[in-house]
Amino acid sequence: MIILESLSFKQIDSFTPAIQIALICLLFILTLSIQRKQYKETGFTWEKYPWRISTFLSSAYEEIIFRGIVLFGLMYVLPVVWSVFISSILFGLWHLKNHKWQSKKDTIHQVLYTGIIFGPIACMITLWTGTIWMAVIVHYAHNILINVFNKYFKK
Repeated sequence: MIILESLSFKQIDSFTPAIQIALICLLFILTLSIQRKQYKETGFTWEKYPWRISTFLSSAYEEIIFRGIVLFGLMYVLPVVWSVFISSILFGLWHLKNHKWQSKKDTIHQVLYTGIIFGPIACMITLWTGTIWMAVIVHYAHNILINVFNKYFKK
């Protein structure tokens, strides 16, 4: 039951479900726009990643999988700390799939960063709010900021 509850929208302070849905839609459209522009300029999205529909939806489906299903699923059998740790490590390892389009160094950095830093942050947001949707919003915003940083500031 907890897994299903984590997938529902909930009032979080002044963030009504309608505001959360609007933010997710806005960030999705922004992601789509940025990636479309990059694709037109370079033939790739997110630096060297090929054009795929999954790149637009990754923030949502990764949160559904790693926070909504894995985190809350593990919490049925393990303490919260272990559930956060394992789901975050699995989330980091998930990013090994990116070795096909980025350097070994970038892949290792991404696996460590997502497993040790971003994964636990997304878990804490999910646990504090009781829903994955604020983590989806943060995940979309995070990916956009990383993309903008890499495009304009990374040499």
